[in-house]
Amino acid sequence: MDEAVVTALIAAGAAIGGGALTGCFALVAAKRQAAAAWAAGERQAEAAWEAGRQQAAAAWDAGQLQATAQLDVARRTLAEQTLAAQREVRRAAYVTFLSRTDSAQLASAAWQSAIGTAEESPRRREYDVAMGAVGEALNVVRLEGPEPVATAAENLLGALAATAPGTQHSMAQGEFLDAARAALATAQSAADG
Repeated sequence: MDEAVVTALIAAGAAIGGGALTGCFALVAAKRQAAAAWAAGERQAEAAWEAGRQQAAAAWDAGQLQATAQLDVARRTLAEQTLAAQREVRRAAYVTFLSRTDSAQLASAAWQSAIGTAEESPRRREYDVAMGAVGEALNVVRLEGPEPVATAAENLLGALAATAPGTQHSMAQGEFLDAARAALATAQSAADG
């Protein structure tokens, strides 16, 4: 064989070997590059997943705080409305009781004025009916309370008895008014606070 052919064959072999060797290096480098890109993609996906999880957790916490705050406001509003309603019911019971004691006091005075006349018996019946109405109103005051008001109301009822001295009524009425005002003021401050 001719030296030029041998040289050409060696050069071709070297070119093929060099190409194959370069191809192997390129394949290894491409595999490394692909592995690095895969790892970077995994890290990026994990970071995105963690960020999303943290954002969802923060949104959950914020939602719970908001719901708790709204429930607290609703509870306070309901408690205030309940106290206000209780105060109004008590006030109505106290006013009714006072009105009925005033009627009984007037009936007692009319009866006392009619003693010894033909009007004595009907006036006594009016007084008895008025005292029955006071007793009914007293039961409502006892239910609504508080205890100091119920006690003052019982004392006022006693002051309206036929055998009670006349001056006892105004003193007992003043004590009832003081106790009722104190109870209503306490209920109002509880509703405000």
